[in-house]
Amino acid sequence: MEWNLLEKTTFWVEGAELDSANLDDTAAAAAAALGFDPGEIMVVDVQPGIIAFDVLKKNIAAESVAGKAREILGNLGGVPGISLHPGASVHSEGVLGLIALDPQAAREVVSRSAEMGQAVADAVARRACVFSTGSEVISGKIEDTNSPYLVKTLTEAGFRTEFGGIIPDSTPATVSALEAALMRGFGLIITTGGVGAESKDHSVEAVLKLDPHAATPWILKFTPDMKRHHKEGVRIAVGRAGICRIVSLPGPHAEVRLGGWALIEGLKAGLDDAALAESIASVIRERWLNHTGKGGSVHGQ
Repeated sequence: MEWNLLEKTTFWVEGAELDSANLDDTAAAAAAALGFDPGEIMVVDVQPGIIAFDVLKKNIAAESVAGKAREILGNLGGVPGISLHPGASVHSEGVLGLIALDPQAAREVVSRSAEMGQAVADAVARRACVFSTGSEVISGKIEDTNSPYLVKTLTEAGFRTEFGGIIPDSTPATVSALEAALMRGFGLIITTGGVGAESKDHSVEAVLKLDPHAATPWILKFTPDMKRHHKEGVRIAVGRAGICRIVSLPGPHAEVRLGGWALIEGLKAGLDDAALAESIASVIRERWLNHTGKGGSVHGQ
């Protein structure tokens, strides 16, 4: 399990004296005790009897720091030019304060933290937020049938689901809305619409801003005419930000119904992002093949 240091990145050793000690070696010794690379810890202050270190990482594995005071002191005692008093000790605030725990207590804390972390992750995974997109929905020219359907369907599938609102046709606006939902602790975020080939379609691009490795399989591909079609075709997206899945579905209601069903079934089956995206895309692709048989090449990613 990883913890975020939340700006509490400093720990210090009391009862240490330096005499021509190499500070790089000192930092490397402390880093080795925690299983860090040498460049991930630096000495930031030396005072009589005290050495202060700063961890140059935001997130750390719980087991790498809890109960590691003895290892830190042992490593520092082996650095030429450092002498430790009999009562030397390691101190910190925040998460790093767990360094000072005795090993048995550290194991218990890590175990409890892992259990709590999994419980939180499970709870977050069942929280869903649904967005619609498009100026035509905002202006009331068309009825938003997608969001009510997805909210109802996801709720019936066991998700605590909320409607997030309607996002304007803009990549920055879409990214901002998705980031706000992420900050609110949703484990599943869905947008409908904005995945087509027109210049006003921005949903897939927004997901790729948050996850450059998102899976974006094609539903349809064709040659852009730079009139109506400015992009190569229609695609969906399944990406990830932390423990949150972000899914961009098409706008037509029939495709939302198909894609929503495939999404829920894929989540139940534990599919990874690429497999989940292809599962959703394939049922929508099949609809195009069955109902049109034309309109551009139809294929996967």
